[in-house]
Amino acid sequence: MTEIKYDSRIAEAKKWLESSSILKDSKPYEITPISSDASFRRYFRITTSRLDRTLILMDSPPEKEPLEKFLSRAKIFEELKITIPKIYSRNAPMGFLIIEDFGDTTLLKKISETENPTTLLILAIDILLKIENEYKKKKGAFHQRVKIFSKKILLEELDLFRNWYVGTHLDRKSNFFPLQNFQTFTDLLTSSMIREPQTLIHRDFHSKNLMYLRKEKKIGVIDFQDALIGPLTYDLVSLLKDAYTDYNENVENTCLKYFFEKIKERQLIKGSFESFKTSYDYTAIQRNLKIIGIFCRLKYRDNKDSYIRYLNKLNQRTLAISENYSELQFITNFFRGISDNPLN
Repeated sequence: MTEIKYDSRIAEAKKWLESSSILKDSKPYEITPISSDASFRRYFRITTSRLDRTLILMDSPPEKEPLEKFLSRAKIFEELKITIPKIYSRNAPMGFLIIEDFGDTTLLKKISETENPTTLLILAIDILLKIENEYKKKKGAFHQRVKIFSKKILLEELDLFRNWYVGTHLDRKSNFFPLQNFQTFTDLLTSSMIREPQTLIHRDFHSKNLMYLRKEKKIGVIDFQDALIGPLTYDLVSLLKDAYTDYNENVENTCLKYFFEKIKERQLIKGSFESFKTSYDYTAIQRNLKIIGIFCRLKYRDNKDSYIRYLNKLNQRTLAISENYSELQFITNFFRGISDNPLN
């Protein structure tokens, strides 16, 4: 068995694995760390010559990341006929799952192998359209099982930016970032998002959470545990304004128009493409600011420094959007004002 630096969680996991029916009579096996994410979850690959496939062990400490939400969302995405990893074995009280291995090819990696990412992005957008279509059929039932991405939650996310980026990362006081001006600005964003058609959203539908399944030539979806009912453009923003990628304007516009035409056909929206684009842009700013705040919280609270390198990109993207809207002058002035700050 591959040795991993000892910790109590791994010791518990090994005991459970060795008693699990799926690995019965499968010794020897190897357990290899493959990734962790921005939460407290960790992932390990299980390899044994007795099985014709590898498996994934998810370690989700119950006191920090209880599995109930993940399991409930997995059931919903299965009902929506979305390709997610199969769950082979579970120990919810201990916080362990054995799930299907989707391999190592994220959409991010697959896109890096191609000159034009549009086809791959359209493949991902078709998943969003499928979610919306299937959700609509069972809307009443899902409203009882999934929370709404409410104004309260949207504002709490924007407070992450104010508290962790402005207050902690930049160490700026409230007189530099007037609360009343910030509240007026955030009301514009959240009102726009609440006016949008609402559907089931993944909430982190980006290139590292989408796996390209090479054998089937399709995309599988992971990390769906935070799904809520929210704005139609939210997951589209997550995909096209991904912090880890850069798409040129032509690619983004092609994808936006494809999505717009499809939802127009379904009579989900009645306005123009320009009106849709404004909603998309407002949602993009809200999400960008939330992510900036989260990345700073990861650094200063959780000692995870790797995400901080994306701040400048997110700042510049947010400024590039807000400059197109006079009503968003507050955040435009803010980012222009810190553009020379070495910590930005």
